[in-house]
Amino acid sequence: MFRIKSIITYFLFISLVNLANSQQDYKGIIVDKKTNQPIPFVNIGIVDKGIGTVSNEDGLFHLELDRGLFSAEEVLQFSALGYTTINKLVSDLEFRYNEYPRILMEPKVELLNEVVVTNVGLYESEESIGYENGGHQFYGYWKDNIALGGELGTRIRIRKGLRRLNEFTFEVVGNTADSVLIRINFYKTDGKSSLPGTNLNESGKNILHTIKYPGLYKVDLRPFDLFVKDDFIASLELLRVYGNSKIGLILAAANNKFTDSYKKYASQDTWQLLSDAAMAYRLQSTGYFKKPIKNLETGRKRKQIHPLFQDMYLMGI
Repeated sequence: MFRIKSIITYFLFISLVNLANSQQDYKGIIVDKKTNQPIPFVNIGIVDKGIGTVSNEDGLFHLELDRGLFSAEEVLQFSALGYTTINKLVSDLEFRYNEYPRILMEPKVELLNEVVVTNVGLYESEESIGYENGGHQFYGYWKDNIALGGELGTRIRIRKGLRRLNEFTFEVVGNTADSVLIRINFYKTDGKSSLPGTNLNESGKNILHTIKYPGLYKVDLRPFDLFVKDDFIASLELLRVYGNSKIGLILAAANNKFTDSYKKYASQDTWQLLSDAAMAYRLQSTGYFKKPIKNLETGRKRKQIHPLFQDMYLMGI
């Protein structure tokens, strides 16, 4: 029964944030310390507590919280691609009624990407990696009042070796909102217990995509120069919901027990492991090998449906 409940929790990907009457509105505007320009889509949240949000296109944010629920050591964290992370003690936060205090973020010093020099010729191999739905009724979804910054990711297992990520594909089965803005993230598996860790996107540019209607969505990754050498994690992150309807974003999942998935409910929250489960995330890539590779297929396929998934189906929205 515990196992079944954990599977259901995976597919009903909902926020655990319960707003209390004593909560206050902590707000501000996040700007670049050097250019004085607002920084959009900054992750803001109480570390590991499931209470978080994301700044909007103009760098503005609101976060409902009750300082009385947190110890003096707990931290509100601000993080963004290309910027140095900021940590503030919850006890030091200032609440202002009618203004947005400025929060300055320092741009990171740009480092040169790793350069490998070799006299060994490399063969290129175009290949598809990741997982497909295959027509099965498996789904993952964001539902109701999930907090901004919530993510749903899957470990992409690959043959070791250098490869470039060219295109990312995912399938939307349903969407109740007018439109939803998501960010596509790629992580190394260097977090604690192989959870998502270092963000592989070193371009300083967010990989954004707007979802309106059901269907296959393809995102060009080539402008971001994403390279991997081993297994990695692909993830979709909720940034903004447009319109008056609550979010009901439903994505196709995959019939695959050879990999794991991960979820977190809000910005700066703890990642949770979802064993033997995969979202239908697929990528086109270019592999570089010392020998020619023929008919290389890295996305493993199952021959038998896992019994716990056989009765899962979509009731409608």
